[in-house]
Amino acid sequence: QVNMAPALPRLLFCHGLESGPQGFKVRTLLAQGHEGVAPAMHMSLCDIRERNSLLRSLLSTSALFGRWPSDWLAGAMDDSFAACASILRASVLNSSPSCDVLVGSSWGGAVAALIIAEGTWTGPAILLCPPLSLKERWTGALDPALSADTITAALAALPPKQKARLLLVHGTADATVPIEDSQALSAATGIALECIDCGSHGLGAIVRDGRMGQFLQRVTSDDEMRR
Repeated sequence: QVNMAPALPRLLFCHGLESGPQGFKVRTLLAQGHEGVAPAMHMSLCDIRERNSLLRSLLSTSALFGRWPSDWLAGAMDDSFAACASILRASVLNSSPSCDVLVGSSWGGAVAALIIAEGTWTGPAILLCPPLSLKERWTGALDPALSADTITAALAALPPKQKARLLLVHGTADATVPIEDSQALSAATGIALECIDCGSHGLGAIVRDGRMGQFLQRVTSDDEMRR
């Protein structure tokens, strides 16, 4: 009799604001044996070459001439956020074979939270330091459907069994997104929060040392893997 090791979960990885499909976390997880999909969000704050960047959204004709000047920044953020969500949504619907776990890192965590809240993704997910509230502190929000309050309320209303397969992870030394944001999100939704002592915003250490693998096992432990 040969005891086969369980297959590692297939990942759908949504990268951070200034990262991409070849970022450190994706490369390390692939090197550790994971398979999966990491769509390019084409996102940045100021790199106008990225089609969904905040600056490019801000300078678009629809943003400048279709809104009051007081709404330009919030509207541009909504446009970038919605465009990234469309990319991730398409990956959920079109990936073959389908993915087992959604992982969202920073900006990607906020995008992942949106598609979980709207019901596009219903499986296990890990959200790494998602800046849901921070993005609104930066710019405000224009579209109520994309607001942190709306997303938080929808996450709070998820069935308990689904929420049990979701996990927030945040470093206590995060200098970009305050850990208090994830603490508040956890308290409001009932989604478990794992605090990483001395963890920075990048959270690269948890990928290198295997803790990320443990978190993936935790959110999929009651799932029958589809492969």
